Amino acid sequence: MSSSDTDETPTISFLISNKKKRLLVIDGYIYQQNKSTAKLGVSNDCISNIAKKDKFKLPLENRPGQGRKKLTTFKEDRYLLNLMKKDRQKSSRQLATDWNSSHGKSISARTVRRRLFNAGYKSYTVKPKPYRKPSHCSARLKFAKQCSDWNFSDWKTVLFSDESHFEVFNRKNKPFVRRLPSESDKPFNFQPRVQGGG
Repeated sequence: MSSSDTDETPTISFLISNKKKRLLVIDGYIYQQNKSTAKLGVSNDCISNIAKKDKFKLPLENRPGQGRKKLTTFKEDRYLLNLMKKDRQKSSRQLATDWNSSHGKSISARTVRRRLFNAGYKSYTVKPKPYRKPSHCSARLKFAKQCSDWNFSDWKTVLFSDESHFEVFNRKNKPFVRRLPSESDKPFNFQPRVQGGG
């Protein structure tokens, strides 16, 4: 700490070291080593507790079990994941409502987003694709099997003409789906579209 930081010579109370950081208490303020101009802004009780731990050579880390308890259990988190997988386009608020109706406690939409994010699930815009009925899929598969042995000269006699205009069901918003990064090609990641906006 340079002499320009204070008008008087600072009184160094004690130096605390651990594996993560080195703290210096000067005139009732806690400073971090190599960042002496940045006060950490803690209370006097915090300084007193750190001094007591340093005096008795106790670790600065919090004891196990300290801090706010997690609201949901592992089993309840798995239930939330199963809810999301039933309808991946449900909003976090809707998922929270469904979850709360099945449990004796309440979680917020923010908690839902945090649990899903920690499990690796993020929101992505769904991919558009032309709408196909099962009969369309069967006809396409049948055509592909019939033409599997065609050569270049056979395909030269075929004319593909499709100048259809596709719209997004006249919807302005973009639907989202929750998925893992590795699930980009799963069926639930696509939104069927029809010609002329439906």
